Amino acid sequence: MPALAILILILSLSACRPADTGALAIEPPNVLPTSVQELTPDQVLNLMQSTPDMVILDAREEWEIKQNGRIADALYVDYLNGGRFTENTAKLDPKKPTLIYCAIGERSRLGAAILAKKGFTQLSVLSGGFEAWLTQGKPVQK
Repeated sequence: MPALAILILILSLSACRPADTGALAIEPPNVLPTSVQELTPDQVLNLMQSTPDMVILDAREEWEIKQNGRIADALYVDYLNGGRFTENTAKLDPKKPTLIYCAIGERSRLGAAILAKKGFTQLSVLSGGFEAWLTQGKPVQK
């Protein structure tokens, strides 16, 4: 009987451990800096049409882009590869209108917070990410 009690205790303690969330257990900021706008897919499409010099950043991984396509002319910055993100965004003009998006919005919010700290003044994120873009039938470049 004591062995059974010990076994139950061990099982109950291990069941209470938090799940392993992987290397990136970073939460997106609850509130984006005031300089960052969160835009719907319709608003992004309108902005793209009215702002031809806008820079569009795709923060997803390469396999996501290959699988689902991307917004036309988006630059690949891969937020999860910090070195690539830093290197590719360091070359950008922080005064140009810039949109950043990812799959559902978390990585783009994190990336936007970093870019805002680097002085980007006309920065936007795609609310709901590329999934929202696809769901609303917006144009995709394969």
